[in-house]
Amino acid sequence: MSRVMLVCPEPLAHRQPAGIGIRFIEMARVLHEDGHDISLLSPNDGPIAAETLRDVSERSDVAVVQGHIANDFFAHARAIPTVVDLYDPFIVENLHYYAERGAEVFTHDHATLVSSLLRGDVFLCASEAQRLFYLGMLIAVGRLNPIAFESDPHLDSLLRIAPFGVAPPRPMPESRPNAVLFGGIYDWYDPILAIDAIEIACESIRDLTLTFAHHPNAGVTPQSQTERAMQYAKERDYVRFVPWTAYDDRAVFFDGFSAALLTFPQSIETDLAMRTRVYDYLWGGLPIVTSSAPGTDEIIQRYDAGAIIRGEDPRHYARAIVDVVRRGPVPGTREFVADHQWSKTLAPLVEFCRDPRIDRNKEVFAARLQVPEQPRSIFQKIKRRVLTSSRA
Repeated sequence: MSRVMLVCPEPLAHRQPAGIGIRFIEMARVLHEDGHDISLLSPNDGPIAAETLRDVSERSDVAVVQGHIANDFFAHARAIPTVVDLYDPFIVENLHYYAERGAEVFTHDHATLVSSLLRGDVFLCASEAQRLFYLGMLIAVGRLNPIAFESDPHLDSLLRIAPFGVAPPRPMPESRPNAVLFGGIYDWYDPILAIDAIEIACESIRDLTLTFAHHPNAGVTPQSQTERAMQYAKERDYVRFVPWTAYDDRAVFFDGFSAALLTFPQSIETDLAMRTRVYDYLWGGLPIVTSSAPGTDEIIQRYDAGAIIRGEDPRHYARAIVDVVRRGPVPGTREFVADHQWSKTLAPLVEFCRDPRIDRNKEVFAARLQVPEQPRSIFQKIKRRVLTSSRA
């Protein structure tokens, strides 16, 4: 079997991983159970040292990378067969940061993604919608090309679907309190709509509560919507904010709720995202009331595991919340858990690690990476004029 190097972009030492960290922990477990030797690296106390990336790659047969940490990997590691995990479409998630942070975020995201698409040997994504999105990007950088198409018309050897997974089934409690879980608030969610919906639902279920969780990596995750929600909820005693729950303790945490709620506006991010928490909540036995999104809709409908709301009327969400809380556990969650075991969802990764290979044709049609020039600041413009006039 292979020696596999997993390079996770999220800190793992605190044992409170979010979606990406959970995915890498489970990758390590599944690959270890398949007989591979695993080295799992993450930036726990700062960036992973260049020497560490180089040394671990020297004794590895294959690597798995994701997100911006891939830049450090490709800069310092030995060239070995590399899986680039595209499960998280970060370039789309971060589009709305332009007003707050300017062009820098998009420029860095774009350069990172293009670099990974040029250098990876095989790619993983989470859904059919993501597959089509990334195939478009792969043809744009020259990786989907006549040679790749001729050898594999469906491009499975280049890009595979490997969705999120869940842990083995567990015993469920006989009863649950009238409590609704939202979880962490990213800036593409709408927590105000959720709070308003619960306020209306409380007219039917008096002791109903709504719980948000503080993100474990708040320093690297913008929190503007979290602050907005905390201000809005000050006078509402049915809204709670709790610390992020450690991954190994989440089962007991989920048992304290009867349903989950997700509210978000419609966008291209909605079209491409596969919500990690949807998988985890269904594993926890929680029916979900959610805004409409292609990936989530398919899961909720297939397993009859909640309600899908189209539009932004809190009354519609409130009615659905009352229905699912009173209905109680849904059998579809057990079927979902059986169908989405990590050993099944990560099968394409296991297959590649059993027979890792470098794509020898990846540079034949590859586009050359061009990073657009950053807009000059007022200070830079003045400095340039001073230098120009002094030279004249």
